[in-house]
Amino acid sequence: MVRHEFVSYAKFNLYLAVLSKRSDGYHEVDTVLQSISLADTLSFEPLDDDHLEVECDGDNIPSGPANLVWRALALLRERCGLCKGMRVKLHKRIPARAGLGGGSSNAACALAAGNLLWKLGLREGELEQMGAELGSDVPFFIRGGTQRCTGRGEWLEAVMPLADSTWVVVKPEWDLSTGAVYECIRSVLTPNEAKARMFLGFLAKRDLHSIVEKGFSDLEGPAGELQPRAAELKAWMSEAGLVGIRLAGSGSAWVGYCPDPGMARHIVSAGRERGWVVHHVRPTGRGWSEGR
Repeated sequence: MVRHEFVSYAKFNLYLAVLSKRSDGYHEVDTVLQSISLADTLSFEPLDDDHLEVECDGDNIPSGPANLVWRALALLRERCGLCKGMRVKLHKRIPARAGLGGGSSNAACALAAGNLLWKLGLREGELEQMGAELGSDVPFFIRGGTQRCTGRGEWLEAVMPLADSTWVVVKPEWDLSTGAVYECIRSVLTPNEAKARMFLGFLAKRDLHSIVEKGFSDLEGPAGELQPRAAELKAWMSEAGLVGIRLAGSGSAWVGYCPDPGMARHIVSAGRERGWVVHHVRPTGRGWSEGR
C-alpha cells in the first residue's frame, strides 16, 4: 500500500482571556491562536481491512486507542459508516504537555487525512464539528492560521493573519497539568474583554509591535503559582533578547518574539544547553498540510 505524508503544526496564543467558569466545568475563553512552523509528521497508509493502527516515536505518547489520532480516525469512520482501516506512523517534534496543541493538531490532521484518503468529501465545517468532540483546540487545527477562538475554544472567527516574524518556543524540563492550572484561577475572575478587543484592533491593522507588546494570558499567574521556576525561565528569555514573552496555552512552554531573526539560532542553542526543548518558529497559514 502507498504511504501518504502529512504535516501537523503547533500553535501558541497571541492572547488568552479566561472569562468565566461554565456549568459544564469548562471555562469560557477568548483567545487568538496562531499556527506555527514547529510540526509533527504523520504517515498514513490506507488498509483494505478495518484495522486501525497508530505507532508513535514520542516518549510517553500512547499508541493505539489512547492516542487522539486513533480516536479521530475511529470517530470519522463511525460517522461515515466505513469499514476501512488505516496504519499511521507519527513522528513527534512538538513537545507534549507544553500548551502547544500537539495532540489536538495530530487529531485534526488525522480527520483531514482520513477525509482525503478515504474519499469522504466532508466539508471543513463538518470536520470542525467532529473535532470539537475530541478536544477544544481540534477545530482550530482544521483551519489553522490566525483565528479568534471563543466558547471552550471551539468557535472560530478568522482574523487578519499575523505578519511573517520569528518567535522562539521554550519548553522547560517541567510539565504543567491543564486542570491544575485552571483550578488555580481565582473564583472571581476579572474579565479582560476590553484588552481582547484592543488586541483585535492591533491584528486588524497588522501592528506587529503592539501585537508583540500587548499580548497577555490570564493563565500566566496560575502557572507561576504552580511552578515558581517559570519566573527564572522568563527572565532568561528576556535577557537572551526575546520580547513579548507569553505562556503557550496552559504551559509549560513559553513563546517570545525575536526582534533580530539572526539571533534566533544562538538563543535556541543556548536554551538547549540548559536541557530545554527550544525551537525558533514562524507563523503558518494552515493547521496541517499534505506532504513534507
